[in-house]
Amino acid sequence: MWVRFVGVGGTQIPTSPVPVSRCTTDATGWYSGQIPTTVDTTTSGTVCYNWVSNNCHWNNSISVTNCGSYYVYQLCAPPACELRYCTSIPGDSITDTTITPIE
Repeated sequence: MWVRFVGVGGTQIPTSPVPVSRCTTDATGWYSGQIPTTVDTTTSGTVCYNWVSNNCHWNNSISVTNCGSYYVYQLCAPPACELRYCTSIPGDSITDTTITPIE
């Protein structure tokens, strides 16, 4: 499923570890891959889920496409319960909004 994040909940998946118990979940998801810098290109990378002292305790693969003024993400269901993708506003802090994709 391809997703574009819009609104006050943030427009991007963060690219650095998110503290535990944020984004209305226990284990928080963040993107550890390369964000595409060229329009109309797609990169693949890993979403890591921060838990206790391991910022990549669980992980799954996703793809990110640069659409010019925004990004779209090809997401799948997280690998375990209580894992969520977090979102953030570029240059701002992590939000407490979350999304759980349905396969």
